[in-house]
Amino acid sequence: MASTESQKSILKLNLEGNPVLRHKLSETDITQDLEWDKISDLMHRTMVAANGMGLAANQVNVGLRMFVMNSDAKTFINPHIIETSKEKQSQEEGCLSFPNLFFQVTRPKYILVEYHNDKLEEKVDRFEDIWAQCIQHEIDHLNGVLFIDHASKLKLDRARIKQRKANDTSRR
Repeated sequence: MASTESQKSILKLNLEGNPVLRHKLSETDITQDLEWDKISDLMHRTMVAANGMGLAANQVNVGLRMFVMNSDAKTFINPHIIETSKEKQSQEEGCLSFPNLFFQVTRPKYILVEYHNDKLEEKVDRFEDIWAQCIQHEIDHLNGVLFIDHASKLKLDRARIKQRKANDTSRR
């Protein structure tokens, strides 16, 4: 059976245990002659195919300090959080690299982010609520920090029990 074009146009996700997920990505030289919009589009299609909200480059073996987010197909190259709120929020997070693992993570409610988009334009934008949570999660990825690092042993153990049940059910 021939593969469809959409199957060819997504990247393979690195899953839990892959050491590249702990690798901190250095600042990317945006003057490189790369097709940034095509890299972004490929990452975005991969994220959408996996039903994700965000996808960091190291999750798909792209050696650039960038991530994509499913909010107006945004691309963030060399993102930096330049301001965070004192007010915190706790929301359930999951991760494409950790199938069916979900738990509450507490992070600042809003953030101000400086980044370049896929057209290499410099941007500064404020994000709140779920999008602030998502950006912080993806920037953690770029720094080699995983969302499981934000959980206590007890919270993670409880989430792992639910994950095993969900993974067993999805294999049937």
